[in-house]
Amino acid sequence: MDLLKDPKGDRQVNTIPTPPHRPLSEELLFIDDKPNWKLLKEHLFKEGRITKSQLMKLVDMCNYHLKNEGNVIYVDDPLTVVGDIHGQYYDLMKVLEMGGDPEQGKYV
Repeated sequence: MDLLKDPKGDRQVNTIPTPPHRPLSEELLFIDDKPNWKLLKEHLFKEGRITKSQLMKLVDMCNYHLKNEGNVIYVDDPLTVVGDIHGQYYDLMKVLEMGGDPEQGKYV
C-alpha cells in the first residue's frame, strides 16, 4: 500500500500517517474468493479506499450469508453482543479491540 506523498510538508497534523494512495488490489483483498478482513480492516483504518465493484462484492457476500442464516441462532457462551453502531467504522474497531479477534471469539 503506497502512502500519499506530502511534497510540501504542509499536513496540518503531521504525526498522523498519510492515507494509502490507491485502493486495495483485487488480488490482495480477496484470497480464495474470501475477503482478507485483516488487511481490509488495516487499510480502512488508515483511511484507505476500495473500489465500488469491491464494495458491491462485499455487500453481495454479506447478503448471501445473511439470507441463508436462520432468524434465530443458538450460540454457546462466551460471546460478544454488539448493538447498532450506526455505520461508525472507528466504533467497530473499538468493539473488535475490546471483544477480541473475530477468528477466535463469537460476535452477535
